[in-house]
Amino acid sequence: MVCVRNLILTGIFVAILNGMSASALAAMGFESLRAEGEKALSQNNYGVAERSFQAALKVCESEKAPLSDSRWAQTYKNLANLYEIRGQFPKAEFYLEKELRSREKALGAEDPQVISLVGKLTRFYISHNTPAKADRLTGLLLAYGERIMKKEKELDVHFNELNKFFASHSEYSQTVKKLKELKESAEKIRADDHLELAASLDSIGALYKEKNKFELAESCYKRAIDLREKALSPGHMALAFGYEHLASLYMASGKNQLAQPLLKQSLDITSKNLDFKRPEVFSRVDSLAKTYITLGQLNEAETLYKQALSLIKENCGAYHKDIGAASSSLASLYLRQARYSEAAPLLKSALAISEGQYGPQSAQLIPILDQYAEALEKGSKTGEAARIRQRANSIRGNASACNTTANSSANF
Repeated sequence: MVCVRNLILTGIFVAILNGMSASALAAMGFESLRAEGEKALSQNNYGVAERSFQAALKVCESEKAPLSDSRWAQTYKNLANLYEIRGQFPKAEFYLEKELRSREKALGAEDPQVISLVGKLTRFYISHNTPAKADRLTGLLLAYGERIMKKEKELDVHFNELNKFFASHSEYSQTVKKLKELKESAEKIRADDHLELAASLDSIGALYKEKNKFELAESCYKRAIDLREKALSPGHMALAFGYEHLASLYMASGKNQLAQPLLKQSLDITSKNLDFKRPEVFSRVDSLAKTYITLGQLNEAETLYKQALSLIKENCGAYHKDIGAASSSLASLYLRQARYSEAAPLLKSALAISEGQYGPQSAQLIPILDQYAEALEKGSKTGEAARIRQRANSIRGNASACNTTANSSANF
């Protein structure tokens, strides 16, 4: 009954909107129109939502509200959201741009809300293949980031000079205290803004990385790191993520030499903040070890994996999933060096852990089984190697049969 009642009310509302003149719509009031539009949007009644939001715009027009009136920006935002949900991206872009202009008019080009909206629009442009517009806004964000970092340094200098002056005059002891409080308060406000901009630049950098626009991605990641380093303590976990993002970009573009020191910093922060039960720790060990391997520093990679294995066993127990991952990674390194007798027991351990995690017939076991068979075969244990290889092929056959059955069922 409730659903029927809602449908009836929605139908009445649509009929009312269809029959209303502009003056009658204005009489309804902006807030009621916008609220009705948002309610309709939440219920996926897109036609009602669109008419409501467009009617709300007509109210602003009839009142000749200035562009700085927040009602314009609110409604542009609603319409942009509606059209993006509906996949009408040119219309969504049009209203996102209008929202930005309205916010700029009301708040100024460098207000944090406006900067946040610039980031949102930049991500929209990248995602919907409008590179010229995206690159222009990215340039504005990077320039803004550079300006505020410069202002930060200037403010720090001024605060330090004032502090020195007042500290040298005992009669101003209360002023020194007040100055310190003001500085701490200002730093907290600035830190929040910096971290929001850093997060925006990180997400833009990730989108550029997906598009293989590595130079722009690098600029975004670097500026995000600058902002975080200014806003956070040196050992903060958010810095570890920032270093990792830039390192992953360098690895994707074949610049492992540049990635390595960043991964060291990221791992150092992570290992100090988290215990080895957390997956981020071994993930960062593995990333750093891979740069060692790529650069031919095999001894360093081996040492890192051995240390990780020891610490994971100590902190997590002998059958933790990361023991399997670390054992498999170290075994792969040994296979690369033809150290088959050392690789085999590691792969046996990794296999046992993966069986416990995924089950004895899981396709997840195939890469480990293949490597284990190779280590046994080249270590002159051909009979055992054959049994392991047969098992891998059996799982492959089962997985292939399951996929074929699934595809046939889907086609049927």
